[in-house]
Amino acid sequence: MNVRGVVRVLPGLFLLLILCVSFSACLSRGTPPILTPAALRQNSPSPNPAQRQTQAAAAATPTPIPSSTPWTYATYTPTLPPADLPAAGINPLTGLPAQDRTLLDKRPVLVKIANWPQNLRPAAGLNQADLVFEYYIGFQMNHLAALFHGRDADKVGPLAPARLVDARLAEHYQGIVAYASADSTVEKIFAEVLPDRAFARGFAPCPAICTLTDTTGENTFVDTAALRAYAGAEQDAEPPVDLLGFTFDPRLSVWDADAETFSLQYADFSVMEWRFDGESDQYVLYQDHAEQGAITLVQSSDRTDGTHIAFENVLVLFSNYIEYNPSLYDVDFREGDPNQRALLLRDGKLIHGTWSSDDPFSPVYLISKTGAPLALKPGRTWIIFVGTNSKAVQTSSGEWELVFFLQ
Repeated sequence: MNVRGVVRVLPGLFLLLILCVSFSACLSRGTPPILTPAALRQNSPSPNPAQRQTQAAAAATPTPIPSSTPWTYATYTPTLPPADLPAAGINPLTGLPAQDRTLLDKRPVLVKIANWPQNLRPAAGLNQADLVFEYYIGFQMNHLAALFHGRDADKVGPLAPARLVDARLAEHYQGIVAYASADSTVEKIFAEVLPDRAFARGFAPCPAICTLTDTTGENTFVDTAALRAYAGAEQDAEPPVDLLGFTFDPRLSVWDADAETFSLQYADFSVMEWRFDGESDQYVLYQDHAEQGAITLVQSSDRTDGTHIAFENVLVLFSNYIEYNPSLYDVDFREGDPNQRALLLRDGKLIHGTWSSDDPFSPVYLISKTGAPLALKPGRTWIIFVGTNSKAVQTSSGEWELVFFLQ
């Protein structure tokens, strides 16, 4: 389905979307209709400590999930950036000089950002983040988590409720995390695996986390420098962080296909589309926009300064989602498994590869089809977790669509 034009929505479904002005409001009205043909099977976490804690906290016993089909790859020997890269002032998450090199010795800040309901858009601070993570939260909606390491931003938000994967991301990237609220299961996980590193609205003073009134009403925003300073005051000596994992190369000599446009569809009303801009050599984000009974795609801009949301790399990681209930999901990183598929978009091209992470406390790295590291373009990266059975299809020359499936 090509959604670049106007997509009409059944009046009843559109009315339901408008009435659900918050995620909790949607839940209180019962389960919304499932428009995306997602295979909602319960899944089993792999046996690492963080997932065992998640399973225990959720009081769930998911059934086993099928593994993703391994691709044939050469044996991979990790070749990570040199250990003295941060000492030279190079941000290991972007491959570029850090705006503030002193931050490279400190924990990054992970900020949970709302992308639904639509009236909370546009977000603030995404263009200042080194990495932005996107993942499914149920009911054909997504959330974002922005990671700040080489620079700070004084207004990031609006802050969103935490999910289980936020704890996992904070562990893998050794950071502190800011969020609006969390249910009891997620709070228990944060208390167990992120003591003194998880800060909800109301538990860190302004200017670290501030609730402000703007054109969309009262929303909460994070000042990453202030939050890092407050978190440091709450902790003893901070251990050095090690965020080496990505490799970078400004040149691209081998690719699999042209990719001028990449559209990710959670449903007909929930679309994220990336369009390559040859002048800036970046992918520019367009999102669904509902108005007067129709859905169109509009360019996403930063709330603070109006600049278009654009990233040098868009990275799609095919992942095993773990479902505990229709609004409680986790992502199984399957640490040590190098056969998890990945798609990298950079320079208007698409490259196939795989992804992995050594353990629950190490960042993600990428592997090419030859078994060598798969290099990102120096710059910022938007990372999307999609289910293992999600399929990317080339609809015409340079245009790709991916329909989200959980499994």
